[in-house]
Amino acid sequence: MPRKVTYVFPRMGYSYAAFESFFQILGYDVITPEPSNSQTLKRGVSNSPEGMCFPFKILLGQFLKVLEENPDKYFKIVSLESYGPCRFGYYSPLYAKILKDRGFDNFEIVNVEGIYPPWYRGIPRFFKKLIKLIGWHTPWTGVKAFLIAGWKVYAIEQLERKLYYLIPREKIVGSAEKAFNRAFERIHHAPNKVKAIKEVLNEELKRMDSVKHVENVELPKVGLVGEAYMLMDYSNNLEIEKKLAYMGVDVDRSLWVTNWTLDRIIKTKEHLNHMLEVNKGYLDFFIGGDGQESIMNTILYKQKGFDGVIQVLPFGCLPETVAKQILSNVSEDYDIPVLSLSFDEQTGEAGFITRIEAFVDMIKDRKAAKVGKKKSTTVASQ
Repeated sequence: MPRKVTYVFPRMGYSYAAFESFFQILGYDVITPEPSNSQTLKRGVSNSPEGMCFPFKILLGQFLKVLEENPDKYFKIVSLESYGPCRFGYYSPLYAKILKDRGFDNFEIVNVEGIYPPWYRGIPRFFKKLIKLIGWHTPWTGVKAFLIAGWKVYAIEQLERKLYYLIPREKIVGSAEKAFNRAFERIHHAPNKVKAIKEVLNEELKRMDSVKHVENVELPKVGLVGEAYMLMDYSNNLEIEKKLAYMGVDVDRSLWVTNWTLDRIIKTKEHLNHMLEVNKGYLDFFIGGDGQESIMNTILYKQKGFDGVIQVLPFGCLPETVAKQILSNVSEDYDIPVLSLSFDEQTGEAGFITRIEAFVDMIKDRKAAKVGKKKSTTVASQ
């Protein structure tokens, strides 16, 4: 008789609600790691090679905690994988070695990766790994699992976007966040039916719109670029989006689960060609991770009229460190301020807040100076 398997996957922002539904529809038990905290980080850091990047330490800490607290269960640990000049490709074998050295034998690591060129190898490899991850199921069950997970991810992202739009405009501080928390829980526990998810999403978006707020107000715009995991996981980036929004900023994150998935799995060729075109003269070859995206999205933010960009990078991330150096040239050439923030287990919230406050004050001053200059030019021409 085959042993019962419980799935555990990296916790990343609010998207865990969708991944829970995915595995439950397929008939599997699932345990979602808790948001990162000091104990999680301590576990991960103390068991990781010194030179590994911060996301590795975070995720190792999450997996260690789950295994320690559930010795009677057998786990499939879902791990993302990549190729190229990035240590991301070493995550899975290192997880396995470290966990086994710690005495755990009730797990196996299962990799998931995007579709990479050459396509005649990338596509079969992707489906081979997918089958190893979830096993064989009836076509309808598999389609339903992907469909429901996709809709829940989409719904959660719509609610998040609405939250960050409302916070800098709300009349009663905290009212938007309160409405979002209610909306998220409803999506999280919504029946696994597309119609039900759509209905809940529409109801909660209308409810969030009813939060008293000010429209037609022009706010400074800040775009967020950087390494995908750190961008999308609020518990490890010190809730940078929320903090910026409360400082009166229109904040936009460049990477979400939806566009990351489309670019890495479905529209890989179009995404690559677009990125090479935008990055021409700065970084037109692959360096691993999300380094190329950081440069591309900074340029695109400038073209969309944003007032500044913040790069969120984990300490030890080689692609983002390379991108950071190039972004200084992009910042000068395109006349857009760029602030690079490196995160690790030593990052303190007080110093972090001070830096983003200073950055926000600077772009507000720049914006006010440009508006003043434009007005004086208009008056002089009359």
